[in-house]
Parts: sequence; structure tokens; C-alpha cells
Amino acid sequence: MSKQNTKNTNRILSECFEEYRIKLFNYCLARLDGAREDADDCVQDSFVVLQQKLNSGERVENPRAFLYRTADNFVRRKKEEKSKAMQRNVPLEYAEGLSPAGADYLKAVDKTDYDLLAEELINTLTDDEKVLYDLRFVRRAAVNDIAAMLDISPAAVSMRLKRLKEKVKMKVFEKGGG
Repeated sequence: MSKQNTKNTNRILSECFEEYRIKLFNYCLARLDGAREDADDCVQDSFVVLQQKLNSGERVENPRAFLYRTADNFVRRKKEEKSKAMQRNVPLEYAEGLSPAGADYLKAVDKTDYDLLAEELINTLTDDEKVLYDLRFVRRAAVNDIAAMLDISPAAVSMRLKRLKEKVKMKVFEKGGG
């Protein structure tokens, strides 16, 4: 990709991000019944898809429509994932009968296992990834704020967050998680 194409792609992405990010987030938030993190993921993933499309040299005639269509697809996938997860989960009151020690034992083991796994996963991250993780998921900083703090574009932050999520998912999978 030439420097001119890269500049043009970055310009289009920045303009779209500034103009549509909040509206797109609110749209996704409404469709996902107020699940802020899921809505944020859908918006972020939509911008990543737009960036990939532009980087490949494809022309996007109507970026707004493209972003909404793409976000809608991600929203549908999120809803399907949640629906499938709900079907797999056994309510705690039913699980109590399966455990000899009851619900307290299940809660303690569940919390401990997740805490240990989270600690182990965080320790495998690079220093840059730990900073990004802390800013986004601990301090709940917005993508624009993170971009300003790290002196990079919001699109770059979104891409790094996407890669971080994929890395964590792979680590969970390697540890035998779902």
C-alpha cells in the first residue's frame, strides 16, 4: 500500500471514527439491552473491518451504512453467543444438588479458579499489553482516551485491543477453557 493510500485510509478512518463512533455505540447498546462492553466490542470490531477493507484497497461508497451493517452483524453474533451460553449454563440452585458441599463450595471454587487463571494470563502479557489491559479493562478508559495517552490513532488502539483479546482467548483455550 502506498503512502498516499495509507494517509487516505487513516483520514477516512479518523473521520468516520469521530462522526459515527458514539452513534454506532448507542445503536449497539440499545440492540444489546445495555451491555456496554459488548456494544463497545461490536463498534471496535466494525471499525477494524472497515480498516481492513480500506487497507485491502477496496472502496467503501457509504462508510456510515457499511459500519451500521457490520455492527449489526456483530450484534447478532453477540446475541447468538449469549443465547448459546445461557443454554449451556446450569443455574446455581440446580448445581447445588450436584455438589456435596453446596453452593458455597461452588462459588469459592469458581472464584478461585477464575482468579488464578486471570493472574496467570496477565503474567504472560508483554508490558505494552499489560498497560493496554489496565487502561481498557481495569480503568475502563475509552478508546479515544487511550489513543491520546499512548499518542497513537484510535484505529491503532482498536486493532491492539482486538489482538489482545484474541491472544487472551487463545491462552484460555490452551488452558482448557471454553
